[in-house]
Amino acid sequence: MSNKNTEQEVNALNEAVLEENTSEETAGAVTESSETPEKEEKKKKKRKKTYSVDELIQHSDEIVYEDEFHRKVKIKVKVKQGKLLKREARMGYVFVAPWIIGALVFLLVPVGISIAMAFSRVIIKGLELRFNGIENFQYIFEKEKYLLTELLSYLVDTGISVPLIVVFALIMAMLLNMKIRFRGLFRAIFFLPVIVVSGPVMTNITSDTSRVSTVDLEFVQLWLENLLPVWAANPIFDAFSNIIMILWYSGVQILIFLAAIQKIDTSLYEAAKIDGGSGWECFWKITLPTIKPMILLNAIYTLVFISQSNNWFIDRITVKYIEDNSNYGRASALAWLYTLIVLALVGVIVLLFMPKQDPYVRQVKRTKRLEKKTRKQIAKSHKRSIRNEKKFQKHVEKQAMLRAKGKLVEGGRGDE
Repeated sequence: MSNKNTEQEVNALNEAVLEENTSEETAGAVTESSETPEKEEKKKKKRKKTYSVDELIQHSDEIVYEDEFHRKVKIKVKVKQGKLLKREARMGYVFVAPWIIGALVFLLVPVGISIAMAFSRVIIKGLELRFNGIENFQYIFEKEKYLLTELLSYLVDTGISVPLIVVFALIMAMLLNMKIRFRGLFRAIFFLPVIVVSGPVMTNITSDTSRVSTVDLEFVQLWLENLLPVWAANPIFDAFSNIIMILWYSGVQILIFLAAIQKIDTSLYEAAKIDGGSGWECFWKITLPTIKPMILLNAIYTLVFISQSNNWFIDRITVKYIEDNSNYGRASALAWLYTLIVLALVGVIVLLFMPKQDPYVRQVKRTKRLEKKTRKQIAKSHKRSIRNEKKFQKHVEKQAMLRAKGKLVEGGRGDE
């Protein structure tokens, strides 16, 4: 009897489990069937749009690449940066951070005050500012008689000094890159200007006794003034008389060029020599294109460095407007005018030496733009055709309704 009871209990339990499973299946089917198409569309819209590379490879068939108007759907791909790239990025931020912090702490407020002064009449009692528009700039353009002459002189001086310093630095970097004795000593000698920038040494270098003799300078000056106009002769004469200082300014540029030349792969030169290339051809076709970004950097650095030296603009700002008249507004206006001139020259240098984009990459971008434009036109025409089709269907339905009511005659007009 006990065996029969246990068998009946087991059968009852099995039947209960089967009933629970069937009820769960029916409930799942009901919930699945209860999902409307609107919910399914919402689920599709909420689909993940950012994929990893592995997900793109594994689920490429399930990903939607075009919408109903045949427009490309933007798909974001997560690309993990390597440890080396992350480390380099961190080190770049670390090296740039002191300059950014220093600029924000020490330059942001003075620059803002200078801009306010340029458009104001400054009263020294507590440094009060009264806005006067562009009156300070008008005074500079109207009252400064030698502005255009000194501007031309500055442009010519910069046009002579910057290429001279950059070319000399490049030549010396090429020489210092050769395998010669005491190469480290020569590099240290050319880096001395960065260390010794003031004091008795610079006083002796810039004094009249360290320059070319007065008789020779007068002869050169007379010859240049007879040959060229004054605004062009003076910068050339200054460059000739300060040739030692111009060469002295090229220490940092030499080191930058030297570092760039040493990073060039030597296998390129070996391959060129095997093909019969001369040293001159290697320089023009390997060295110069490779260090072109450094030429841009050195040209901008030299321009800014030369612009900080004493010239007519700085003399007028510091001596006349600040020390003599205490006119901070006009000094700020002339300073910002000078800054805009320097920035314009920097823009010219960038346009000349900025590495040009690869023609293949430019063609690919142009093709992508044309493809995007074509897709937009196709989408517009598709929408227009759908709109016209709806209008035509409405017109047909209206005619059918009028025909059914007997109000439509053969002419196609409604019979009133």
